[in-house]
Amino acid sequence: MTRPARGGYLATPTARLLLPAGAPAEDWHAARATGVGGSDVAAILGMDTHGGALRVWLEKTGQARPDRDARLARSARRGHRLEGLVAEFFAEETGLTVLDSPGTLQHIDHPHWIANPDRLVAVPGRDELGVLECKSRTWRSARVENWSGEQAPDAPAIQAHWYLTVSGYRFAYLAGLIDDDLMWFRLERDDELCALLADAVDRFWHNHVLPGIPPNPDGNAATTELLARLWDAREEATAEVDPVATMLLKQRRRELREEIAERDHELTEVENQLRANAGAAEVATIGGRVAYTWRQNGQFAAARFREAQPQLAAEYTRLVPAVDTERLAQEHPETYRKYRARVLRVPSEG
Repeated sequence: MTRPARGGYLATPTARLLLPAGAPAEDWHAARATGVGGSDVAAILGMDTHGGALRVWLEKTGQARPDRDARLARSARRGHRLEGLVAEFFAEETGLTVLDSPGTLQHIDHPHWIANPDRLVAVPGRDELGVLECKSRTWRSARVENWSGEQAPDAPAIQAHWYLTVSGYRFAYLAGLIDDDLMWFRLERDDELCALLADAVDRFWHNHVLPGIPPNPDGNAATTELLARLWDAREEATAEVDPVATMLLKQRRRELREEIAERDHELTEVENQLRANAGAAEVATIGGRVAYTWRQNGQFAAARFREAQPQLAAEYTRLVPAVDTERLAQEHPETYRKYRARVLRVPSEG
């Protein structure tokens, strides 16, 4: 720590230490609720597949439901426990000095800007520090997040750059353990990007969190799931909605469904032409190199198989455990209803 700043001593060029590393979990969650952190920024910008701005708003306003998705919770625990291993591999491969995180940082002029860097990095021979963000991914999730190529994947890069925005450091490293392979990228501070992130966070905080006004839901699939789990649906309850807003939304929905149907027809037409060009061959080539494939390796048509070859199908049919949903609905209707999905249906205006 260097010189005095409002509310404490500077732990980095532009941030003070809000909470030291190793603090109790309840203190960490309380500190996190006071501002916007790195993972929150990616969600606010619609770059987090696990949820968008609405999820962050619910968390910051204390309205998030406690029943978190078990798979996501397990993934978070896995990532946290592997941070040290990723940092160790990174230090071995790069020769850089990796330091423990100081804890939760808070910007001295904008207290709602917070950061929890995984580690810090010291470059030998240079009197400066940077941020190290450690990630662990399976190859499947790495493909979704685009951990390939010359540039760092967008969402983790945004998170690292938010840490630069808060801390005032000039560079960051992003290291990812993809199954058994280590990938890493160096990110130089982009002041223009920092300003854009700061503006997005300020608008979210001042326009939504402080006044308690929820942001509009985005098109993220996780937001759809969140909305389905946000309230305990009251059977046959009605809600009076704004007629003009509803009319505009229904009209836009109708236009989009028509556009999707048209595009889907065009897509099928193009794919059918590819199929026709391949004919009986499973592999189509150009100059000896594979252009595309049309293999017979898709989903097995069990119903058609049972109908065409009932005796052989009976020989290979086995019983598997299954929930008797009909009996559950009769004997425990409230429990049955609790685990049913909520379905949006818009009546035809034919």
